[in-house]
Formats: sequence, C-alpha cells, structure tokens
Amino acid sequence: MAKARLCDSPEDYKRYGVSPYNIEAWEDSRRGDFGKENWEWWYFDCILDDGTNAVIQFFADSQAVIKSKTPHPKFHIKVTLPDGTLYEESPTFDAKECSWGDAQCDVKYGKHHFTGNLKKYSIYVDPINGLGADLTLTSLSKPFRPGTGYFNFSSEDKFYTWFCVVPKGEVTGTLTIQGKKISVHGFGYHDHQWGNVNFLKEWNHWVWARQSFEDYSMLVFDMVSNQNTEFSRFPICFIQDKNGNIVFENTHNVKCEVLEEYHDDEASDKDYPKALHYIFENDGKKVDYTLKMGKILENNGVKNIKGARKFVIKAMGLNPSYTRYSATGDLILTTGNNEIKRSGNLIYEFMYPGETYKGHM
Repeated sequence: MAKARLCDSPEDYKRYGVSPYNIEAWEDSRRGDFGKENWEWWYFDCILDDGTNAVIQFFADSQAVIKSKTPHPKFHIKVTLPDGTLYEESPTFDAKECSWGDAQCDVKYGKHHFTGNLKKYSIYVDPINGLGADLTLTSLSKPFRPGTGYFNFSSEDKFYTWFCVVPKGEVTGTLTIQGKKISVHGFGYHDHQWGNVNFLKEWNHWVWARQSFEDYSMLVFDMVSNQNTEFSRFPICFIQDKNGNIVFENTHNVKCEVLEEYHDDEASDKDYPKALHYIFENDGKKVDYTLKMGKILENNGVKNIKGARKFVIKAMGLNPSYTRYSATGDLILTTGNNEIKRSGNLIYEFMYPGETYKGHM
C-alpha cells in the first residue's frame, strides 16, 4: 500500500505552478474541474460581537450529485443566534446563472456572490425567505497553505487540497434575519478547497480548530488518512502574530494525548475525544495546546440521516459522522527562554469518516 503524502517537494511546486514563498490572488480562483468525483468550495465563517455565528459556503458542485459531468452549483447560509435559534437556506442554481473567475476569487450565483483578492472579500446573499447577508471580510493575517496545498492519495492523479486564505479577518456589514437588516461586527475566516476524490473514502478523521487571540491567531488541522493509505498523518499547525507573520509552522511532528473521551449514541455510535493535549515541535520552537470540548453545536451521522441518501452511504461501506463543538483552548508557545501563554474560547470540528480514531491520534 502507498501512503498519502503532502506535496511539498520542488517538483510538486513546479507541477502545480505555485511558489513555496509567495501566494497569489489567482490561487483563490476556480481551481477544480467538473466531472466524476470532482468538488470545490469557498468557505467563510464568523463569530460576531454579540455571539451570533454565521457560515456561508459556495459549492461549485452539490455533493449530492458529485459524480455528474455537469455542474450543480449551490450555496449554504447558516446563522445561529446566541440563544441557539438557527436560520438556514441552501438554494441550488442552474450553471447558466453562475460564473467563476480565473484571476481571483470571483464566484457569482445569480444575485449572490463571494469575491475577493486575498486581502478583502465581499460575501453577499440576496435575502431568501428573509435570510441574507452583505458582509465584508478584511484580512488581519496572511494566507497560508501547507506546501502546495495538495495531498496525494496512492497516486499523483488523486488529490485533496486545503488553502487557508484568511486565517483571521475583521467582519463588518449586515445580516438580514426574518426580513430585518441588522448591522454586525466580528471576526471571521475563509478557506478554499477542491479535489477529485471522495474525501469520506480517503480520510479516517480530522480535527480542525482555529483560535484567535488579541495578538496571535492559530490553526490546527490534524488529518489522518484511512487504512488504504496506512493512516498517514498530517499534523498541521501554524501561529501568526498580529501582523500576519508566521511565528510557528508545523506539518509533520506531533505528540497527542486523548485526556478524556465520550460515546455518541445519537448520531454515530462511535467514541470521540473530549479533551486533547497536543505538542508540536519544529525549528527549536514548541507549541503546547490543550483543547477541551464544551457544548455540542452540531452532530450528524448515519443514524440520523433519512431517506435514500442513508442507503447510498451504507452501500458504499461508509459510516461518516461530523460534530462541531464550542470549546476552550490553552496555548503555550515556547521559543528559547521566551514563553507565551494564551487562553480563550473557540469552535472546532471533528470530521469522522472512519470507524475509530483510536490508535491514530
């Protein structure tokens, strides 16, 4: 069996046409193809000053029709108020109504758009059933990708990507909820992903957590592939200062201890980590990071999927689940004799296509 790998060699940079030193605006444009197993999305989320959480994600293809040779664009908007009240819409579009630019992020679906140039983004959803958004995301950081951003599975022709475009940005504008327009302010995040493999088949699990402090921002994306590629692990962690400069970066070295776990009866019938302790070490620097779960905000699995989709997933031999949490994160960054400690709240996710994470953390 071949292992999965992060494409970060000189030959990889040449093959994918990106620089190891500079990230350009075109890298956030349309990158994927339409057709069997191809998919692509532009993702944005934010936590507003009043505690409201918003997620807006534009898909070049709906995952429900991912094997089709023609595009089936859609987007999803979800707004969760501080009291837990949820509003969401997921409209689909004819490809004739849509366009994707090739010089920068320039995604337009009818009256709706997601456009920007790495520094500033406009994210607009014309109200649907009283729910809409007119937001500006202004980056307070710098784009990051691990290596080329490509991960290969078994062969160079099978890939999954991750490009962290705006690790931390200021959010201003308005949300429309139940037809009422509300001025908002907060902080947000944007990434861009595309690939030509069904990631539910290729990954065993991943932890995705991003946390912002007043003077630093950090992101952990700890990914483990499935048995077919020998549970290859990519423990990505980076920290930026308030000017967007990288103060720590890691893609290969990690020690991880599960401090506490719980069993999910409602959606997946699987065991999950409840508290994790990470140690990343690279280039003489050390990151000690403890992640503790708070409330479950979203919990999906085969047990609560309804209709034909449940039978399709089971027929493929898959048992995917996904959980999003509120959490606390405690960071200790050690550089030489200097130690920086930061703590705070965050939202993180545990994507869980595999049967068990045990033995692979």
